[in-house]
Amino acid sequence: MKPFIIGLYALFLIAMISGLTVAFRNSEGLVETDYYRKQNNWFHAKTEERRLGLEIEKPASIRKGENDLTVLLTERGKPLTHARVQLFVGNVSTSKMDVTCAMRETAPGTYQARVTVPSKGKWLLRLDISAGKLNTSSSWFYDVN
Repeated sequence: MKPFIIGLYALFLIAMISGLTVAFRNSEGLVETDYYRKQNNWFHAKTEERRLGLEIEKPASIRKGENDLTVLLTERGKPLTHARVQLFVGNVSTSKMDVTCAMRETAPGTYQARVTVPSKGKWLLRLDISAGKLNTSSSWFYDVN
């Protein structure tokens, strides 16, 4: 019985050391730095969105390969023009395939960009929008098959 308990403790110790080693080597920073200030800014941005009546019509879907993505931005039903719009596309399981690009305004309130989604999986699309006092972000998740 004594060798069994010693073996069990040894197995537990090896598992604990292995887990800690994997955690430190593969850490992608799950804790957000300056989270309080960023969250406070988020509340200010959402208040400004509501004040302006910002509405975002997101892309219906994305697929593996080349995607021409179009986003419609309106404030109180009128096109939001001359905004600076950045598009971020990233796979939720790894940051190696993340892409950020500027969207260009092709018509009043219509912004487009071409991005390549290299693989299947769960993908995040985030829009960073700046126009006048407005400085906000919106994001969505898509399943790519």
